[in-house]
Amino acid sequence: MILAKAKERKTLRLDTSGMEELIRKMDKIGMDVKPLVEKALTEAGAKISNDTLAALSDQFLPAQGIYHGSRRETEESVIMYPQVTWEGSVAWIPVGFDFSKPGAGGYLISGTPKMQPDKELNKMYKGKRYMKGIQDDMYKVLEDAYADELLK
Repeated sequence: MILAKAKERKTLRLDTSGMEELIRKMDKIGMDVKPLVEKALTEAGAKISNDTLAALSDQFLPAQGIYHGSRRETEESVIMYPQVTWEGSVAWIPVGFDFSKPGAGGYLISGTPKMQPDKELNKMYKGKRYMKGIQDDMYKVLEDAYADELLK
């Protein structure tokens, strides 16, 4: 199983059931799947980090960022260069905001009763389409490696 999860809060979760079957096939023919899983997760983490930073631009923020006084702290709380962690056969990376650091990441994702959420962050972390794209990208990394191995 492969996971990308938001640090401290589980706002993101990837459905990797389709990848698990491919990983089993790769393992069955003797491929070393661990580095491939790590590559897929690392690329996904980099994309999520970059997209999260891009979503913090004024055009997506509530009130176009006029009241966002903690911008620097929020940007610094974005998890950059996440490292893959293995727990048995499960690999995961932290993504999104590190909620142990100061910043408004959580409020920007969900909004508050008096504040609309950041539109892009809300799409990323609450919507299904963005995560489906991440899953597709990860699957492609594994699928390409599998195809290359079969062509050898």
